[in-house]
Amino acid sequence: MKNKQFIFLRNDDVRNSLDIELIDLTKTCIDLNIPISHAVEPANVTEEVVKWLLEEKRKYPELIEIIQHGYDHNKENPSVKMEFGGMRDYSDQLVSIKAGKELMDSYFDGHWSPVFTFPYGTYNHDTLKAVDAAGYKAISGKISYSTKNILKNTAGKLLGKNFLLNKKISYHGSKRRDFSFSELSVSANLIKKYIDDKKAEHYDLNEILDQVVISSKYSNVTGILFHHRFHTYQMEMIKKLLTTLKEHYSYSTIMGLLR
Repeated sequence: MKNKQFIFLRNDDVRNSLDIELIDLTKTCIDLNIPISHAVEPANVTEEVVKWLLEEKRKYPELIEIIQHGYDHNKENPSVKMEFGGMRDYSDQLVSIKAGKELMDSYFDGHWSPVFTFPYGTYNHDTLKAVDAAGYKAISGKISYSTKNILKNTAGKLLGKNFLLNKKISYHGSKRRDFSFSELSVSANLIKKYIDDKKAEHYDLNEILDQVVISSKYSNVTGILFHHRFHTYQMEMIKKLLTTLKEHYSYSTIMGLLR
């Protein structure tokens, strides 16, 4: 088991539009028999998207995972790339997180996984306390395998810290220190640079494959991050990426990996 390599796919910003990119990305995964975890913004998702997700989940229960992506993605102030963390205290963040969870329960009942992801990747210690208090089984953030980050995460875990010099420590692939939830974070990304809310510069196929290879040197679980609305012209590349990786890796949902 130690040598077996796993991949999970996390698609963020599932919200107010049942757009062709969301449908096409999901269909590509289903056609290849590959699971995908759709991260829903509970305060922004529409009835149409909820209905579609539930239909896909019922048809393909092992391939469609529904998880939570923050509360409203800082909808009222989108120029500030932060929803959680910063100066927000425990009580303030707990209110938002619980409100989001209640919406997820009302939309999806028992058909979603209690996994919390952070819009923009930001959080502080009070965020983690609130996530724990709300009863989530896992968080999914970001992890980098640069030399600097490897040293930081190694030192932080040896010292039993969740933050070191105000920098987040990743516990990817294990339980978070002092909390009851696990962490499974993404380390590969299709997007190189965001241009605006609809356009982005993408890595090419080989660059993404290289990201996965680097990740697999340090962990037997690699998360790949998608943002469907940016991938309009990337579906053929995505299909080739997933097909190529399928030859060497096993795919799973996040909760499947926890089990």
